[in-house]
Amino acid sequence: MIELDATTISTSNADDLAFSALADVCTLTGDLDVRIVGGQMAHLLLCAFPSANALARRTADADAAIGTELAASGDVHELLTDAGYAAAAGNSYVKDGQQVDLLVPNRSSGFRTEVLGGRGFDAAPGIAFALALPPILIHVSVTLTGDRILRFDARVPPVEAAVTLKANAYRSRLADRDLVDLHNLLWILEERDAGAIGGWALDRAASGSRGDAQRALADILRMLSRRPTRPTLEVQPETLVALIRRHVAVPA
Repeated sequence: MIELDATTISTSNADDLAFSALADVCTLTGDLDVRIVGGQMAHLLLCAFPSANALARRTADADAAIGTELAASGDVHELLTDAGYAAAAGNSYVKDGQQVDLLVPNRSSGFRTEVLGGRGFDAAPGIAFALALPPILIHVSVTLTGDRILRFDARVPPVEAAVTLKANAYRSRLADRDLVDLHNLLWILEERDAGAIGGWALDRAASGSRGDAQRALADILRMLSRRPTRPTLEVQPETLVALIRRHVAVPA
């Protein structure tokens, strides 16, 4: 397993809340098979593998991926509620403005709700792939706006699985923030040897989760070709297109 140190700072009260939620879920589930996903995943990978070409992006919550057996056991639910979090709709947990969302593997295509152990969970494609690969363990140090420092260990998927998750997410919700994360993750790959980031196999024909990611990235290429410029899009479309074509075996 790859282990790295990462240092970052909070720049707002919203950041303080997001990082505090992240520290909580990482600490509470440190002995369980859990991965940090979503925007925090992309941010932590970028802190561990810095790139001058990255675009800044923040997120307001902490997303954690767990397997179906762990979800059905209720163990994570109990850990969070014992720590003062209240269960809310959509399997979100909230405490004093902090939010933790739990995701599980989807047993079919697309995004849906899975009921496990009597609770509904957001189920997403790519989660099973992310959980199957050895994580990258990041020893995180975060300086909050009041100069308090949070230190915790976060297990995140390797860059390949992170790209898979973000490609599937964009296909589902067409959110520009997912394109920003994809841009940043692909710059990590561009600037490093694949072995240093946990491996990369999306550059050759694949099936299963990798094949799904390749098809999702092909859809993104077609979208960017149809709408190459949008006032709200931070990513330079030609840059993202070039990165995808260079590193992904895009299906015809």
